[in-house]
Amino acid sequence: MQARRATEKAEPSCAKIGTRDSASFVEFHVTAHLRTGFPVAQLCHYTLESNAEGGDAPPERLTLAFPTADVVILGARLGKLVEAIHERTLEAVMPLGARYAEALGQKPWVASAVISRLDKSNGAAG
Repeated sequence: MQARRATEKAEPSCAKIGTRDSASFVEFHVTAHLRTGFPVAQLCHYTLESNAEGGDAPPERLTLAFPTADVVILGARLGKLVEAIHERTLEAVMPLGARYAEALGQKPWVASAVISRLDKSNGAAG
């Protein structure tokens, strides 16, 4: 078991992707001590676009809209996350520091995940 854990820790990853149709919830690791999950079936829509911030900012922005919150993910190769959503295999999203961006190869790199809760009375929370 310890050998398995050592192997898992040795390879950085920003996404946990399971087998087809295996994910009923997607969990976002906002910080090392905060995880928030949403039912995949409640995803209303998503938008994958270039990140307008430019400079040293991550090149892509993926916005996921759920009935109770919007999740904004910044990073690179985020199209892989969209593919996992389509296949219902995306189980978790974990941000990693920029130093790992190239070490991930073709895997998605997530710089940050921000959750904005929606308030029923006046829209997005600030």
